[in-house]
This record gives sequence, C-alpha cells and structure tokens, in this order.
Amino acid sequence: MHPTSSAQFEASRSGTVPAPEQVRDDVWAVAQRMPGAHLPYSLLYLLRDSDRAFHVIDPGWDSDANWDALTAVLTSLDASPADVRSITATHLHPDHIGLADRLRRASGAPLQLHETEAAAIGSPFVTPQAAEAVERLVETWGVPIERRREIVRVADQASRFVAPRADRTLVDGERLDIPGFDLRALLTPGHTSGHLCLREGARRLLFTGDHLLPMMHAGLGLGAPTASNPLADYLWGLQRVSAFPDHEVLPGHGYRFRGVTVRAAASAEHHLRRSREVVAVLADAPDSSNWEIAARLTWTAGWQNLTDFFLYSALAQTAMHRNYLERTAERL
Repeated sequence: MHPTSSAQFEASRSGTVPAPEQVRDDVWAVAQRMPGAHLPYSLLYLLRDSDRAFHVIDPGWDSDANWDALTAVLTSLDASPADVRSITATHLHPDHIGLADRLRRASGAPLQLHETEAAAIGSPFVTPQAAEAVERLVETWGVPIERRREIVRVADQASRFVAPRADRTLVDGERLDIPGFDLRALLTPGHTSGHLCLREGARRLLFTGDHLLPMMHAGLGLGAPTASNPLADYLWGLQRVSAFPDHEVLPGHGYRFRGVTVRAAASAEHHLRRSREVVAVLADAPDSSNWEIAARLTWTAGWQNLTDFFLYSALAQTAMHRNYLERTAERL
C-alpha cells in the first residue's frame, strides 16, 4: 500500500486539512472539515460528466465552511451548485451525508443511497428513539451504572441528526447515470448495513467511503441493527474490493492510495485478531459480560482512555465479535 497524494498524506499525518486537488481530468477531491479532533476531514469527490454537469459523492458534514469549500471549487471550474446533477452517499453518517440536503435544495439534484441504507432511515439507531435502544443495550452489556449515562448520551447526540431521505435507491451492480462514466454500485456492508463503494472501471478508481481507509480500520456495526453479523458482512465486502488490485482507492478519510488487496487483508486481520482475543477471554472466563470482555481486549487508544462514542463503539464491536464466534465454525 502506498499513497498517491502526497498532500493528503501529509495532511493526514499532521492533522491538517489538505487543499482541493484534481484526481483525473474530470475528478476532484475536496476535503470537508469535521468537528472534533479525532478526524479533521472527510473527502468529497466531484465528478464532471461528458455534458459538463457535476456529480457529488459524499458531500460531507453540514457547515457553512464546507458549503463554501464546495462552491469555491465549483466556481473555479466555471460552475455553481445549480450545475450538480446527482448526489450519492456511501452511507448515512453525518460526516458523509450531512451537506446533502443543502446541496439538494440548491441544485434540485436527487440524493442516492443503496436500497438497504435507505431502508435504515427511521430505524431506532437513526431516530430520536436511539437513546432508548442504547439504554436497553448497556444493561445487557453489563456496563457499570456509573458509566451508562455517558454511553446513552452518545446515542442522544446522534439522534439529533436527521438523516435526509433518499430520492432514489441503488442496487448492487447498478450503473449510475453519469454520462461519460462507468460508475457502478458495489455493496460493502459492515460499517453500516447498506454501505456502498463505487467502482469506475475505465478510470480504475474505487471510492470506498468508510469501508476501507488507509490510516485506520473501519468501525463495524455502526448503523441500523441487522439480522446478519457486521463482521461477517465486512469480511465479505473486503473480498469484493480485493478483486480490483489495479484500482486507485479514493477513501472517505485520509489519503488516496494503491494496494487495495494488501490493505483489505490488513483490515481483515485487524478484526479477526480481536475475535481471537475474545476467544481467549471466554476460554478463561466463559461467563464474562461484554463490558468485562471489552476491558481485556487490545484497543488502539487503550481501554482506560475510551470515552463517549469510542467506548460505545468498543462495546458494540465486542458484542459483534462474540456473536460472530457463536455463528461461525471458522478457525481463528
């Protein structure tokens, strides 16, 4: 795996926000600022079709600064938001879809999601009922009473974001209506149940959203509840993107890179290593609660340093790994 954008790579390392840059003659990457210090930006992609109209992938967090960043790039290309013909989001998280409503109002362009992701709008984890659902979870997870409010607060804050409704849905393998492009939907669940990658075969480009990132591994199970196991789904999705080793990866955060197969293998191993840790904990203490298991696993920031969203994510992923082990006979 190696970076294909030195500016994005250096910005990712320094925690700064890179300037917009051209990826191909008709493709641009625009960094969109994010609140908080964990990730400084997401990446919006702007495509200019053969009719010289524009299409947006993952418009980013809704803010005046991000709106200005997008309009400035369009202006530099002798265009405006009115020239946008479609908006496609890889998934429902606000750092990828938040600006979509503002852009849709300004352009009249339809918002597109994979059909599974569109169906998740209105589920307990993306509505004001999210906090109630998490209150039930923290009890079953064995979270100490003094830490429960901290986790429920995460769901309460998340529920304040109202996900925009999709104007149209996409199915796996569908070709998007972008003249001059062969851009196709590629279902890659795991991060969320209907997460979508997009593949442009002629230009050898793979837009991966949060499915595959160069500087961190995707969190899993961070969407609506699903009957399937997010880890099993994610491993299947990694196999799908690994089928395109000659493609340049355009992720939702960090920097563009080549080496999708190597990175996908590393991401699979990262998650399966944690599953093996869960196996070891349960072999030693089979009646452990999710909280007790999570406290004994290896977390990048250290268990004692996990708070708020990261604590919730760690507990959700611990439950996911436990469920995965119960469902699979695979040797880890």
